[in-house]
Amino acid sequence: MADLTEARPPGATTGDPQTTGAPTTVPPKAGTGPAERPPASIRFGRSLLRFLRSRVSGWTLVALVIVVWQISSEIHFDPTISAPDRIAQTWLHEITQGELLPELGRTLRTMAIGFALAVPLGVGIGFLMGRSRIVWGLLEPTVEVLRLTPTTAILPIFVLFLGIGESMKIAVFLAAGIFPMIINSYAGARGVSKVLNETAQTYRLTWWQTQREIALPYATPFILVGMRQSLGISLVLAVVVGMLAGNDGIGLYILNAQQTFNINQLLAAVVTVAFVGYVLNSIFLLAERRTTRWRRVAIGE
Repeated sequence: MADLTEARPPGATTGDPQTTGAPTTVPPKAGTGPAERPPASIRFGRSLLRFLRSRVSGWTLVALVIVVWQISSEIHFDPTISAPDRIAQTWLHEITQGELLPELGRTLRTMAIGFALAVPLGVGIGFLMGRSRIVWGLLEPTVEVLRLTPTTAILPIFVLFLGIGESMKIAVFLAAGIFPMIINSYAGARGVSKVLNETAQTYRLTWWQTQREIALPYATPFILVGMRQSLGISLVLAVVVGMLAGNDGIGLYILNAQQTFNINQLLAAVVTVAFVGYVLNSIFLLAERRTTRWRRVAIGE
């Protein structure tokens, strides 16, 4: 008759009939015991690393700087360095009753017109330069010369021929914002791999079909990067042009605050411009991620 052994749970003891009867311990099977928690120091280090890698850490640093700034301004009073609470009060007053929002709105409207004109021109020229050697040969010298010319250096020329009105500002935004889009669009269109071009030839696609179905999707991330760079440059120039040759806008607003020694109003305007730039960049990044989602899925990101 077969010897049947009663099943016992892991870790149970059983007697050996051929020994003195001392119980022996059956070791538990691997993976059946409870998972061991890492030490508290390791868990703290992991949590700290996750915190430092997130955006929360960056905003925490900003909050700490503001707190230190506030405490320092209360301990050591300096009329040239305003406290954050007084800046916040001035900002709230200028937003609700002052001219900050109207001036900012005029600047953003003009900047939007120049940016809207620069997008089709910059993307079209750069894309064609990357896909056609003839277009590249014709336009490359001109693009390189104008790209390396500072916009502030040619600002007097715009003022001379266009005055100091809105048309001059639009021309400045167009001239400054077009070149980042040309360069990035050219890089994207030029970077289409030989394999993709040969695939288009295999499927007997026409030149226009190849650009629409292969080259343009491939260059889209590069184009969006150029547009985002152009947006940042346009915002910077919006302030500079308003200071140097403007009759309205946020730049002139900041300049008037500086000339009247209104430090609170000056810093409130600067903070507003910085916040608007951050919001515009965040919106553009969100649109960029949604537009190029197919590419991240394709490469496994």
